[in-house]
Amino acid sequence: MQQVTRTILSEGVGLTCVTTAKFKRAVLRAVLLLPLGGEDAALRAVLPQVLRRGTRTLPDLRAIGAALDEKYGARIESAVRKEGETLAVGFLSDCIDEACAPGADGLTASVIELLAALLYDPCLTDGAFRADYTAAEQQNLLDRIAAQKNDPRAYAPKRLTELMCADEVYGLSALGTAEQAEQITPQALYAAYRRALDEARIELFYCGTMQPEAVASLFAAALPARLAQAETYTPHTVVRARPAEAAREIVEEEPVGQGKLSLGFRTGGASLTGGDPVAYWLFQTVYGGSTSAKLFLNVREKKSLCYYASAQFMAHKGLLLVNSGIENKDFAVARDEILHQLALCRQGDITGEELAAARAALMTGWRAMLDDPLALERYWLAQAVAGTQISPEARIEQVRQVTQEAVVQAARDTTLDTVYFMKGAGK
Repeated sequence: MQQVTRTILSEGVGLTCVTTAKFKRAVLRAVLLLPLGGEDAALRAVLPQVLRRGTRTLPDLRAIGAALDEKYGARIESAVRKEGETLAVGFLSDCIDEACAPGADGLTASVIELLAALLYDPCLTDGAFRADYTAAEQQNLLDRIAAQKNDPRAYAPKRLTELMCADEVYGLSALGTAEQAEQITPQALYAAYRRALDEARIELFYCGTMQPEAVASLFAAALPARLAQAETYTPHTVVRARPAEAAREIVEEEPVGQGKLSLGFRTGGASLTGGDPVAYWLFQTVYGGSTSAKLFLNVREKKSLCYYASAQFMAHKGLLLVNSGIENKDFAVARDEILHQLALCRQGDITGEELAAARAALMTGWRAMLDDPLALERYWLAQAVAGTQISPEARIEQVRQVTQEAVVQAARDTTLDTVYFMKGAGK
């Protein structure tokens, strides 16, 4: 049984502890929560990679690697995540749970101290980040931005989101723009780092055997005190229940061998912070969330209109995205069939077998999360950003209670916003 404890260490610093003896490794996280986008977007995207290069006392990757080896092979990775309209940047770590290794007393404390040093005691030269570290990570960021188009299956829904939310913060990338990345300098990065420390809300996480009071004490001792007058960012995401205008259809040609068709819908307000998200998850699963879903069985299997077809509920933002890979010639018929399957759900054409299969798939997904400490870390970060505290176990029980009428209503609340077709050039 997992015990989840939420503690506010100080103004703007929150800690979520999952206390369990289920795993042999402990997972820790320390991230800064900041507004998505803005002039510092690329600077903030590159920041954890530069910070990860060295601290004042461990000034390079070799020194950090040696320190991690001494901590029973602990790992610390940089993290840049988009959580709704919030950016999370910082570090994720895992190490042997000290209760599982003789002689490992103090291991958790030492990992927390290193996380704090990476965030607050960086390697500097003349009051700024090292030029070689900054230049290397600037180029890595430029490469990552450019490489997004190299995976059309992932890029199509990203592009759909940009178009669909062009006048909303959610349409912005967690990486910033290439133009912003080109302007990165050690001095500009350090100035952005200081602004981030002043503005950010700090989110901490621990999953392991240690009691939450002990974990809270370790983090409180390692992190520097925040200024009482500092005004920290409050995460929030604007959920638009309905499209602002009539549905649009956008076709762009790209040098891809297989067309990518993505449809974006508004959920009527269903999200982590509004409506009935559990009923919506169940509708999404019936519609396109498993191999027993309508999109998979009908659009892909029976009609052979696509190579893949699935639906994803973006619960932070209240969006439903349908993604598929098709032949260019099948664009209109595949689009119409995807919409037809939605119409069937709206009409209540959902069998008991379909609903039972979707319910089982959804509950299995949340049960699997309970067996993966890294999945739990991601789940509880989303909860912290949304300001909610609903466990996977509670979600499972909620799924059991959802009626078919609620699932049909979720389908009826779904409104098409944008159709995006990435057409294979010259095909």
